[in-house]
Amino acid sequence: MSRTVYRLVFLIITVLIPCVLLNEEKERHPNDGWYNNLLHPDWGAIDTHLLRRSSNSYSDGVYQPAGPERPNPFTVSTTAFNGTDGLGSVRNRNALLVFFGQQLVEEIMDAQSPSCPVEFLNIPVPKGHKYNPQGIDGLEMPFRRARFDQRTGYSSNNPRKQLNEITPYLDGSVIYGAGKSLEDALREFKDGRLLTTSKEIKSSWPVYNNIRLPFANPPSPRDHFLRPVTRFRRFGNPRTYENPFLNALAVVWFRYHNYVAQEIQRQDSLNLLNDEQIFNAARKRVIAQYQKIVMYEWLPAWLSVNDQQQTFDISEFPYEGGKNNTYAGYDPNVHPAISAEFQAAAFRYGHTLVPSGVLTKKIAQNSCINSVRAVQAKFTTAKDKGDSNVTVEGIRLCNSYWVSQETLEGEPGIDEILRGMVFTRSGKEDNIIVSDIRELVFGPLEWSRRDIGAINIQRGRELGLKSYNDVRAAYGLPRQKTWNDINSLYPDILAKLQVMYGSTDAPDDLDLFPGGLLETVPDGPGELFKAITLDQFLRIRHGDRFWFENKANGLFTEKELEEIKDTTFFDILRNVTNALDEKINISRTQVFLCVSSTDPTNCQCSNPVFDENPIREDCVPLKRYDYFKGSEVSLLVTVVVVLLSLPATIGLMMCMARSRKNSLAASAEGPLPKRETGPNHFYATEWVGRSAHGLLNSREVKINLDDARMKILVTRVKGQVVRMIDLRRRVQPEEQRSRASTTRSNDKGYKLMILAVPGEIDLALHFPTQNDRDSAFSQLQAFFNKHNWEFHEGPPMAENIIWREAMTVDQRKHVLARFFKSVLAELSNDANNADSDQDRYTEEVLATKLTRTEFADALGLQPQSLFVRNMFLLVDSSGDGFVSFDEFKTYFGILYSGKPEQKAEMFFTMFDTSRTGKLTRENYKKMIMSLIELNEAGNSKTVKVDDLVDAVLKQAGKEELGYLTMEDFKNIIFSNADEIWKSAVLNLEVAGETQPLGKRKTVRDRAHNFVSQYKRATSMVISNRTSVRLGSKIESVPKTKFDKFVQTWTRYVNNRRRQIFWLALYTLVTLGIFVERAYYYSFEREHAGLRRMAGYGVSITRGAASAQMFTYSSLLVTMSRNTLTLFRETFLHQFIPFDNAHDMHIYVAAMAMLFTIMHVVGHLINFYHISTQSSMDLNCYFREFFRPTHVLANFHYWTFQTITGITGVLLVLVLVVLYVFASPYARQNVFKYFKTTHRLYIVVYILMFLHGAARLVQPPLWSYFFLGPMVLFVLDKLVSVSRNKVLLPVHKATMLPSGVTSLVFKRPLTFNYQSGQWVRIACPKLGKGEYHPFTLTSAPHEEHLSLHIRAVGPWTSNLRKLFDYTGKSSYPKIYLDGPFGESHQDWFRYPVSVLVGGGIGVTPFASILKDIANRTNDISRLPCQKVYFVWVTRTQQSFEWMTEIIRQVEVADSANYVDVQICITQMKEQFDLRTTLLYICERHFQKIAGVSMFTGLRATTHFGRPKFPGFFRSLKTVHQDVGQIGVFSCGPPAMTSNVQQACTEQNAFTGPSLIHHFENF
Repeated sequence: MSRTVYRLVFLIITVLIPCVLLNEEKERHPNDGWYNNLLHPDWGAIDTHLLRRSSNSYSDGVYQPAGPERPNPFTVSTTAFNGTDGLGSVRNRNALLVFFGQQLVEEIMDAQSPSCPVEFLNIPVPKGHKYNPQGIDGLEMPFRRARFDQRTGYSSNNPRKQLNEITPYLDGSVIYGAGKSLEDALREFKDGRLLTTSKEIKSSWPVYNNIRLPFANPPSPRDHFLRPVTRFRRFGNPRTYENPFLNALAVVWFRYHNYVAQEIQRQDSLNLLNDEQIFNAARKRVIAQYQKIVMYEWLPAWLSVNDQQQTFDISEFPYEGGKNNTYAGYDPNVHPAISAEFQAAAFRYGHTLVPSGVLTKKIAQNSCINSVRAVQAKFTTAKDKGDSNVTVEGIRLCNSYWVSQETLEGEPGIDEILRGMVFTRSGKEDNIIVSDIRELVFGPLEWSRRDIGAINIQRGRELGLKSYNDVRAAYGLPRQKTWNDINSLYPDILAKLQVMYGSTDAPDDLDLFPGGLLETVPDGPGELFKAITLDQFLRIRHGDRFWFENKANGLFTEKELEEIKDTTFFDILRNVTNALDEKINISRTQVFLCVSSTDPTNCQCSNPVFDENPIREDCVPLKRYDYFKGSEVSLLVTVVVVLLSLPATIGLMMCMARSRKNSLAASAEGPLPKRETGPNHFYATEWVGRSAHGLLNSREVKINLDDARMKILVTRVKGQVVRMIDLRRRVQPEEQRSRASTTRSNDKGYKLMILAVPGEIDLALHFPTQNDRDSAFSQLQAFFNKHNWEFHEGPPMAENIIWREAMTVDQRKHVLARFFKSVLAELSNDANNADSDQDRYTEEVLATKLTRTEFADALGLQPQSLFVRNMFLLVDSSGDGFVSFDEFKTYFGILYSGKPEQKAEMFFTMFDTSRTGKLTRENYKKMIMSLIELNEAGNSKTVKVDDLVDAVLKQAGKEELGYLTMEDFKNIIFSNADEIWKSAVLNLEVAGETQPLGKRKTVRDRAHNFVSQYKRATSMVISNRTSVRLGSKIESVPKTKFDKFVQTWTRYVNNRRRQIFWLALYTLVTLGIFVERAYYYSFEREHAGLRRMAGYGVSITRGAASAQMFTYSSLLVTMSRNTLTLFRETFLHQFIPFDNAHDMHIYVAAMAMLFTIMHVVGHLINFYHISTQSSMDLNCYFREFFRPTHVLANFHYWTFQTITGITGVLLVLVLVVLYVFASPYARQNVFKYFKTTHRLYIVVYILMFLHGAARLVQPPLWSYFFLGPMVLFVLDKLVSVSRNKVLLPVHKATMLPSGVTSLVFKRPLTFNYQSGQWVRIACPKLGKGEYHPFTLTSAPHEEHLSLHIRAVGPWTSNLRKLFDYTGKSSYPKIYLDGPFGESHQDWFRYPVSVLVGGGIGVTPFASILKDIANRTNDISRLPCQKVYFVWVTRTQQSFEWMTEIIRQVEVADSANYVDVQICITQMKEQFDLRTTLLYICERHFQKIAGVSMFTGLRATTHFGRPKFPGFFRSLKTVHQDVGQIGVFSCGPPAMTSNVQQACTEQNAFTGPSLIHHFENF
């Protein structure tokens, strides 16, 4: 029993021990080379320096290429390497040796990747060269300098050092990749295999590269177009597909790994090993096998083969040391790195061995023959057959670059290719490099064929290699004293080279590569290249801790070592392919030598000769490529779209504005709303003419038939008379009845009718329906018949004919314009006023007679007014109801050249209707009432006319008589107003312009404007203030224009110093950001290379981009209204002009647009430059940007297929729309679209984020600029949103005159504000999100909030309609956002403040005046000690609510704190006759009663527009003791502009500074 147990235990131990040993974890050979050497962890790692046995020979000692005076590499290559193709190796080296060596290059070094940024060291192409048969000047073959450590190359102590991008170790990187991630992408992660298509080793292939591993993927020079990298299969070597022979060897090693993995798995009978363990074990074994083959099979045949077919005796350099080997085993102090001499010259010795191709072999019927394959005839000598296929022998190297799959996986296949490599000799061991690589090696798309010989020479110079003799000395070899010492086989070549290199005795300046290659002898490389190569491989072997022979690493057992050493490359080929199966009998130890087989197949060695066949492959010559090709159209289209986007958007905006105007015009032309007609009136639309655009000018009118006075009154619907047809004086005797005619239309619905009355303009009326027209016709017919007029109806006509025949209002205007100009010309003897065609129109002018309506229009008055009636009766001396040319000229001649007494007599006579020479009390009252009525100066029922008349009669001593004589009237009107009366004229409205009848010089010289009158009133009021020190001094006036200019600008800077400071600071900061980025990309980021490629345009665009980020982010700050209002209430307002936030917004937006234009134009140029570069170069500049290698980065690709490009284009278009619709024209005409497009700022910021997020050039900086302002803006918006959520009830809505709507609504509990501030409101029924700004008219002490809103646009008009309730219980609710600060709230901060309100712009001052009225008892605590309020209004009737507010102030203001002046602009100019009379009456009444007869206020009422310069001059004189006077204006731009101009003019003089703050509506 015990014996059985022992046996069982023994059996288990014998089985488990090997498995346990097999399962033991071993250290892997590192993929990246790090820590292979524990003493020097970075030795042999990827991206480490190339070593130099010789010192550098940079021309500047730092980085400039060596040998700048050396001959052209092309010339050297042609001289030294040219020869006959197809010469076979004299020592029977085969093609397998050569291409195995090429694979070995990819295993141990990769130091030819271009630097980043790309540095070009292009090689000039001589005229007459194969590349330059046309003799083009300046033609160069592109050559890119190698990648280097950018920490080097700054001084001679730290010269440039190139990098090896892979490890120098024989670690299987060509099989598994130079990194763990690549290795994992190749693995199947099952049974330790590499990812394969089949478990059958000899028919397996790697899977396709559908994950797009970054393989080298240049175009095939045969086809000259790019293909996707997905056509490749997955291999560890990125350059596997360079040619089919290199590709075949990659398949061999791929299969061999899986072969070894299967063997390991087969030996693991108990399945104790997992996938990772199997893979690592197989990898370790494959790497060891590769090391053994390279060092002990391939290298000896490479270094030397004598005429006895004996290879280099590597046994003289054993691993453990020996007579010739200075190394003994692994030595951590041996640096394995690739030397520059080896990389750039010695290992390129193989180029002389490269054959022109391989004659593939196949076994057919036990016979070894050359295989054939089908090729397109255009790639052969039978080009005439085009795309049809022809058969050729073998594979020509020049046409197989980067299309290896065609032959490897198609015909002839991998086995025949490998067999052909074994039995095809390599190139002859000499100086010749075959044309397939010397002239026809592959290149980039822009230069499809290159000269490898010239490249090798240029590479050596680029690396700064020493000359041939210097390197020999560095490797311990004697210097060659003469050129012939190099090699006696090539005397002619050496003689030519001697001349090229300066005819020196010794080859001291000869480049290393041609010198070393010319040492070549039949046995192999010369002593220099042999020494360099042997040194390199010995260092690789003894510097590798994981070398298979290093027993100290414990990687292999003795048995495994024996197996490795006993396995040859022949065995591997036989195990994984059918290329060398049992039928082929050759030496398994000399697979790299071509030895004919002795088996029955009789595979014979062949020289790589292809010229013997009649049809053979013919190398496709050099092709070049213009990368910008195909981008011309896209560039042009992009530029055109960008340029046209501006005028297109402007055109769209103007079309929208035109459409809006047309819609308004169309609505005017449309049918009238149904109104009730009466027996003596009806409604219609009067057509008065056509606009310049052909649209009808029309107006809705009411036709009143006045039987009592025999008049036809044409009035607007609201009652304003626009025409009057008086029939009384035109009535003829019964036998000569007056005749009126009418014509009705017979088309377009029968809605038009024309009425023609002799001497009158035709009345063109359009009705909603035919019935309405016919009913109106009947009324007119009855009216005319009733008054004994003949009413004739003409035949019906089409509308267009009627319109063409009618005399319209617009046509009559041209006749009247000539009439009045003729009158003016005759009265003034001014030829300039006369019509240039006076003779032609003399008869027409003399025959023209004015109707009463035209007479009234000429005076700018209503035809039904009493003033017009009396004057018309006076002028119409003939009594025919018209005013002729002579009548008009006679009476207006009095006004032009008459004396003041004549003018007064004319007025007296106008209202002395009885012609008794007495102006009765009633007639005098009518005179005053007519003046008030025609000027719309007040409500005639409220104006105290009776009191005025009584006061005037009493003053004249005629109270009891009740009338005034002519002398009394003259005494009154000339009292204190003689000069004014002398200059009084009566203006004419001629062709839209006011033409004064009077001597202009007299008017200009004698005029006393409003300011001079106001000056006296101001001085009188101030005297009542004890807090203001009185006094006067003569103003200091600058003596010269220069002094005035200096003082003006000094005042300007002093008054706006805060604005100037912050504007300058912001501008400087913005420019600083621009300059910093521009400088960075010009100099500090020179290493990135983008500037070298695109020029300094990159610097400009990057600087502009950063400036854009800053400016567009800053805009959010200027939009944070709540924040600005909050800070405005703090001490910061003394230093920061928060009131100018809107102006700053515009300025910042303008700067943003400026930098945007710079950025856009710069990028168009940059993208052009980028589109001319190769895709390989662009990979360097845009490392964060992925693009498939077969996709060319043309202009439209960058512009429309990248996030950066498409977002940039969209940004431009959006910004164009946003900026165009933000123009003043758009705000005035299409405000709705301005608001809509301005909300695109959200889109702008999103696109900007995406634009920079692509990291095309740099990490995005947008967040650094945007984050702070965005947080501030969002918080500010949240404050507004929190207020917007509460609907506020409206307590009262009042419809006031002039379209003003008064709203009184609830005041939120937390709503605190100051007088003069503004809010935004929205009405859900008009659009919840549509907010509009309005100034509060309520005061802070009031319980409710109030607004006065004038209906001037669609929203305000709709608001007025919405609140125009009748009999409804509640008003719509509103949203409120605010309050927001503005400059008007600072009125109390100045010692003296002037408030100027125009029209509805008076609203902020309503709040301020209410506030003042409330503070009257505590007013002395305010810094402001005097307030002047100037109210400029068309008529105070329009703003009676404002009159009430002023009255409250006057009642509460016992100390005359506020001085109010009212200017009524509805009046004619100050020196108009009518205004003069009214002015005199007003002054009489104010002197007597102390208040205005128009307003009932103590405030002085003026007629006409204020003249601000004189007014401000007076203020500066009165308040000379203050430093500043605050001027606050609000109203139309014309008014605020006049105020600003006056302030600027007065600030040019000494005295207080006028600080103007204004708001426009």
